[in-house]
Amino acid sequence: MTVAPFTVHRVNGLPVEALDVELPRTCALLAELAEIQAVLDESAAPLGDALYKLVPRLDDHPGLRRSALALRRSLHSGKSYALSAEHRAALGHRLGEEAELFNRQLDGLSRAESLRNAVTVAFTQESAAAGERLRELLDHPAFAQGLAHASPDLLRHLRPSDLRPGTKAARGVLAYASRAATKTSPFSRFTALALDGARADGSSRISVAQQHLRAWVDRLARDEECAAAFRVEPNRSACTVNGRPRLLVPTVRSGTALAWRADTVVDAALYADALSALASWPQLPVQEFLARLGGDDPFGCYLRLLDTQLIRVVLPWAYGAHEPLPALARALDTVATEAAAAAAATAREVQRRTEALGHLDGRTRLAAMAGLSLGAEPLSVYEDAVADVAVDFPTEHVQKDLRELAQLTRPHVFRSHLYDWMLAEFVSRHGTGGHCPDAYTFLMELASAPDFGRQFGAALMADRACFGTATSRAWLPVSASSAPPATTVLYQLSATDGGRVSDGDYRMVVNQFNPGLGGLVARFRRLLDPTDDGPGLSGRLRDWIESAFPDARPHEISLCTDLNSMQLDTVGILPPFAWPGEPPHVQAPAGLAQLQLRHEPDTNTLLLTDSQGDPVAPVYLGVVPAHLMSGPVRLLLCLADPWVNGAIHLNCSHSPLEILPPPGEQLEGEPARTHGRLMLRRRTWRLAPNLLPTPEKGEQPHEFFARMDTWRRAHQLPDEVFLTLESGGPMSDYAGRKPSWLSFRSSHAVLAAAGNPRLANATAIRLSEAVPARDSHWVRDREGLHRATEHVSLLCWGRPTPGRASAQGEGNA
Repeated sequence: MTVAPFTVHRVNGLPVEALDVELPRTCALLAELAEIQAVLDESAAPLGDALYKLVPRLDDHPGLRRSALALRRSLHSGKSYALSAEHRAALGHRLGEEAELFNRQLDGLSRAESLRNAVTVAFTQESAAAGERLRELLDHPAFAQGLAHASPDLLRHLRPSDLRPGTKAARGVLAYASRAATKTSPFSRFTALALDGARADGSSRISVAQQHLRAWVDRLARDEECAAAFRVEPNRSACTVNGRPRLLVPTVRSGTALAWRADTVVDAALYADALSALASWPQLPVQEFLARLGGDDPFGCYLRLLDTQLIRVVLPWAYGAHEPLPALARALDTVATEAAAAAAATAREVQRRTEALGHLDGRTRLAAMAGLSLGAEPLSVYEDAVADVAVDFPTEHVQKDLRELAQLTRPHVFRSHLYDWMLAEFVSRHGTGGHCPDAYTFLMELASAPDFGRQFGAALMADRACFGTATSRAWLPVSASSAPPATTVLYQLSATDGGRVSDGDYRMVVNQFNPGLGGLVARFRRLLDPTDDGPGLSGRLRDWIESAFPDARPHEISLCTDLNSMQLDTVGILPPFAWPGEPPHVQAPAGLAQLQLRHEPDTNTLLLTDSQGDPVAPVYLGVVPAHLMSGPVRLLLCLADPWVNGAIHLNCSHSPLEILPPPGEQLEGEPARTHGRLMLRRRTWRLAPNLLPTPEKGEQPHEFFARMDTWRRAHQLPDEVFLTLESGGPMSDYAGRKPSWLSFRSSHAVLAAAGNPRLANATAIRLSEAVPARDSHWVRDREGLHRATEHVSLLCWGRPTPGRASAQGEGNA
């Protein structure tokens, strides 16, 4: 087992001190009130009994009798009763031995009422001050720059008066502020990146989101005045399956933060003649293509061929080019029409304005982005940033803990049942030791089979059944062309300072695992490559990946780079392999022309080779999860990396594939799970949504805040948690599953949680203890403030061998 000799760090753009929006005076008063109330509650019953016995003896004094009855009622409501000094003295005298209890209760009720009044004043003052601190965050450079991308309308229209607790604007600002201070998910300046030994200058890379650029290219290629700027070629994904032509037809899908292409295998028999005629045509400029088509309406025919996917637009920039707009402008310059000239000018203007964004503050950046569009479509701008804080990362103890974690994890990393199915299908078609000269056609055959969906679903369900338990499948072999078992682990170190980390005095919080040999960090390679000599992230990743394939040549398989900027940034680490379903480029590298596939009888595995029979390994480094891909490319990705990490119980993130039963009528607590210095699960609580207090009609904010404080104390919850909503089945509501920061000491946070519109569709609420706590983030910035930081390490194990499989399984089960 090896740990990569480098670490990538995800550093929040705001210090955790930015979340100083709590109400310390209000909370101190509520704590005192809770103590007094506990005493009052304890003595209310015996005093009530004493008054009950006294009332019949007060018939001689009706006024005193009424006071005794009113006081007894107030004991149940917890509110103070205004008892005159004369009646207090008289009742105390008649109560006799219970007089001390009586006087102590009256003093407590009076103090409680005074505290409630003080809470109202303190809540109003401190909530206003907290709103002002939220407003001041809008002037923080990194936060305002990130907000310009994340929520331009919020930054553009926000007024200071909108930041009262419970308002939509306050909920939005707090959500983004807590994300930028505690949730280490890279986005613009909210969270930036650092690499061991690399610069920490706060620089960034900004580009137009690829999906908008690709959509514009498709519109221009269908415009008769601009189409001549492009080239086209036949759809190279066509192949013959069972005597019928098959074709990959793409569908663009987009989620909250991702865009990707889902391929569908279609029967193209109706277009067999056209496919056959086009198959021999080379890549051609559109004008030459139209000339070859001929006929009365060649452009109309050209459009129909595009719509049916029989031909594809060639992207006018080089494969992997990180600035495609200038190349598009140059292509448009070759067309002598006003529309093409205008489009070229737009491309150059968008490129110029995009490049200038990096040096602008948030509000100026927002103004510069206004009206930024390609044609009629508004643009999203994509940014990654280098951290402005260097992370001096001690590794001695961390490496030991990572190895300990790897030992715990390895029995749960198993070979997918999808690989088994493909293996069985290959042997049934080509025999033991068989050879297929065209792996692509074999994958198309599998994806075209009538029972493909059923077989595919059954394999995934069988994988899910292995989650959470050690399995002998962990020791099934793979060939030299398949990746060894590997994982990316994201973790935090809970310690008050770097010295304690160096001494091993910390808690390693294992946040989550990510599959593969480095796809999660490959997107940052251009950002973290050095400006001077040195390996940078690209060189380190290349060395790491090549070391995992001693007996095969790794090639990168890049998918959806025309749709997703994060996918595009991974290109160029390894020699390329061109997948037939991907769009062509005018300057495409030779790449790997064709994969072959053969069965290895000694290991009962499948080996991918080039046309010479030498093993080659497709390596997918994209950030779009492989399980979102479809069709034959999904099968290729499984051959390339057939491992599934089923260690869902060894990290603090709950898998989206987990289906948990509905919570009961009580709060369900689960203790933290630790192993040495490792924290494998934070302490959590799960509850039905209706158990979380929400404001009642007419209830004032300070009253609700006090009621929430009472509820928290009753359930012994910590002051600070992260709240996650569950809804429906697996993979549902990705945005709702993101944890949100909740401090029960903050009126803004409490009212934001209670007012979350997603609560209406939630099936359960999960609360997780905030570890590291805000004072246990060991990385400090130049001002000495705490920066939440998550570390990303790559782990890799050796490939299992058939002779040792059973022994390994027995020893690690």
